[in-house]
Amino acid sequence: MTFETQGDFEARVRESFARQRVMQTLGARIASIEAGAVELEMPFNADFTQQHGFLHAGVVTTVLDSAAGYAAYSLMPEGAAVLTIELKTSLMRVAKGDLFRFEGRVMKAGRTVMFAEARAFSGAAEIAHLTASMMVVQGRDGVDG
Repeated sequence: MTFETQGDFEARVRESFARQRVMQTLGARIASIEAGAVELEMPFNADFTQQHGFLHAGVVTTVLDSAAGYAAYSLMPEGAAVLTIELKTSLMRVAKGDLFRFEGRVMKAGRTVMFAEARAFSGAAEIAHLTASMMVVQGRDGVDG
């Protein structure tokens, strides 16, 4: 799928991602950025596990949300911001492993709402899938790119 971009979308994504303190706390980093697609990586950290020692579903969902959101943000006009307005996560396997990969991509880029999905992997095994609607926010006080 080919998407039209505006300006230096990669720099905008990196700058916005750097402001997300939750991603810093979780140790997530950007592995790659393309128009309409973002890949994040996060090493295992026992501080983010549930009672059985697996990465907590809320942590998995949080990083999936950012992967999908930044995939959408990469296609938004300069000066716009992204906010999630709806999401659904399906957990398919327990989240265990040393390194997790989160691949976000845009399915449909609209003017005001974008539809995206993200997948989480441990090695080659897909552990979770997220679908989301992302709002293109422009001209709202306190919400900037």
